[in-house]
Amino acid sequence: MNKKICITGASKGIGLAEANLFAPTNELFLHATSLNSFKNKSYPNAHYFGYDFTQLENIDAFVKDIQQQTNSLDVLVNNAGLMFIEKFADFPDKDLHTLITLNLHAQLLVTKKLIPLLLKSKDPQIVFMSSMSAKNRIVGESVYAAVKAGIMQFAHVLRNELAGKIRVSTIYSWGVNTWNDTENAAILKPEDIAETLDFIISRERPMLVESIELGHENHWNGATAPWSPK
Repeated sequence: MNKKICITGASKGIGLAEANLFAPTNELFLHATSLNSFKNKSYPNAHYFGYDFTQLENIDAFVKDIQQQTNSLDVLVNNAGLMFIEKFADFPDKDLHTLITLNLHAQLLVTKKLIPLLLKSKDPQIVFMSSMSAKNRIVGESVYAAVKAGIMQFAHVLRNELAGKIRVSTIYSWGVNTWNDTENAAILKPEDIAETLDFIISRERPMLVESIELGHENHWNGATAPWSPK
């Protein structure tokens, strides 16, 4: 594809799988909480950035860092995020603040501040990693669902605002094995999400993948997940 792709949260899990897939033929701008988070910094054409997005003031520094490396971006993948699971009455205040800051506020700011670089591309795209939690009622995921639903609605409106300029897509997935579960667990692999991202950003205009839902054919589907608090 030979695109300039910025991936946040790229040192592990889904972001790492995306970096592994796109590294051979693209120029990558990879973000993690710190540079020490990257176990592999040997991609042939990659730039690495370490910024903690729970501290929102770091986003300006991150953007300035990217601007020193490139004057345009083709794809922004908003992948950075955390997941805390607890019934809302027991949810620690600090975790509530972290989820809202990192999974919602930071993504909005990163997107806003990188739009000027994206507009300099001939085929710019923004992809958000939401979750099927945004559309369901899973015990223990009230705050996580709230921020992912926020991303869902934000992407819908942003898609309309940027229509004809930047394509905006959202990926909704059920459980993804980012915690090294057993090999035969009925959950998706990070590589499944990366391959879906590849499909989205390789479509030629004017085709737009607005959103896509992913799941395992044998996954649970109910109000109580295997990891829900008892």
